[in-house]
Amino acid sequence: MNYIYHLAKRFFTSLARRDVSGAELTTVRSKLSAHEYELWLQFAIADRRHSVLVAARFTALRPDAPDNEIAGVLLHDIGKISSNLSTLQRVVATIVGPRTKRFALYHQHEEIGADMLRRAGSHSEVIAMVNQTCSADAADAFRAADNI
Repeated sequence: MNYIYHLAKRFFTSLARRDVSGAELTTVRSKLSAHEYELWLQFAIADRRHSVLVAARFTALRPDAPDNEIAGVLLHDIGKISSNLSTLQRVVATIVGPRTKRFALYHQHEEIGADMLRRAGSHSEVIAMVNQTCSADAADAFRAADNI
C-alpha cells in the first residue's frame, strides 16, 4: 500500500511545470562533476525536482553524508532517461511491467544508470548509491528519502 501511495504522490507532483530554483541548481552543480551535471540536465523537469527533493531528505537524514553519496542520490534515476517515457507512460510501465523495449529500459534504470555513470567517469561511491551496493546506512537513508 505504501508503494501505491508513493507512486500516486509522485505522479501528481510530476504534473507541476515548475523547475528547480536557482539556489537548488547551484547546490546540484556543487555536488556533481561536469559530466554528471551534463547527464543530470537531461532529466525532465519533474525528475530534476524529484532528484533535488530526495537529496534534501537524504541530507536531512544523513547530515554528514559525503558529496559522492549526495551525488548518487541526485542521479539515482538517471537511467530512466534512456527509456524516454512520459509520466503517463511510466505509470503504465510500472503497472504492466517490461512488455516493450522502452518499458524494459525503464525497469532496468538502476543498472543502466550505473553504466552511464561509469562511462561518465563517476566515482565508485556515486555508482554504489545508484545500484544500492553502498553501505547499509546510506542505502536505508536513501530508500527512506525516496519513498516518503
